[in-house]
Amino acid sequence: MRVGVAGIGAIALITASPLLLIACTTTTVTRTTSRIVSFSPENREAQVIGPLTAYIEGQGGDGVIWLKLKDGEVVTGRFEVKAGGAFSAYGKSHGLDRPGVGYTIFGGRRIDKGDPAFADLKGPSGVTVHCEVLNDRGAAHGSGVCLFSNGAEYRVVY
Repeated sequence: MRVGVAGIGAIALITASPLLLIACTTTTVTRTTSRIVSFSPENREAQVIGPLTAYIEGQGGDGVIWLKLKDGEVVTGRFEVKAGGAFSAYGKSHGLDRPGVGYTIFGGRRIDKGDPAFADLKGPSGVTVHCEVLNDRGAAHGSGVCLFSNGAEYRVVY
C-alpha cells in the first residue's frame, strides 16, 4: 500500500487530535496591558530635558517601564500598583493623596477610585527616576509625578 505525504499528515493529525484538544482546553491566556506615559516638565531642570514619553507593560498591577531620554539613553525599571496602599511623603507633597486630584489621559476623566502606583527606573549612566501615580481601578489609567536624580520633576499621565 502506497501512502502519500498528505496521507501521512492526515494520519498524524488524527492521531495527535486528542493531545491538541487537551492542550487547547488547559491553556490559560493572561491579559497584558500596555500604556504610553506622557512626561510634562514641571521645573527648570525638567524644561532643559523637555517632554518625554515612556512605555509600560504589565499584568495584574505590576510590570515593566521603559523611558527613552533625549540623549538616547534608555532608563528601565518596574512599576507596581499597591491596592489600598498609601503614597510616600513625595506623592503626598504633590497632593496625590487628596480626593479628585488624579485624572486620566483617557478623556481627562477625574479618578474617584484609585490606588497608588510606584515606579523606580535606572539607566546605564546611573540616572534614576522615581514615580508615584494615582492609578484608576477601572480603566488602568492615571496621573502623578516623577523625580529624576538630577532634580527634574515631571507630571505624568497615562
